[in-house]
Amino acid sequence: GGEELSYDQALNLVELRTTLENALDEYNEVNAVMNLVLFDDAVLHVARIVRIVKQTGGHAMLVGVGGSGKQSLSRLAAHVCGFTVMQIMVSQTYSLLDF
Repeated sequence: GGEELSYDQALNLVELRTTLENALDEYNEVNAVMNLVLFDDAVLHVARIVRIVKQTGGHAMLVGVGGSGKQSLSRLAAHVCGFTVMQIMVSQTYSLLDF
């Protein structure tokens, strides 16, 4: 709809980390527990993902080696935005009808 997005600059990385740690605690209460260490780069990545997916039609392709936290940070960002994550399980019999 015509929802106007508001952005606020995070002036303090410590406060942003605290906010994300609280969001992670909330996430862990209702979902499978994610044991994440939110170091500076992880906090900044979550902030970027949130900014991107909150935009109308926003999407991103996260690229990196396996086990680098792309999926976990995306799930945390989706939780911060109030979104539900759905994951496609591709198999040999997967077809367009399954999509």
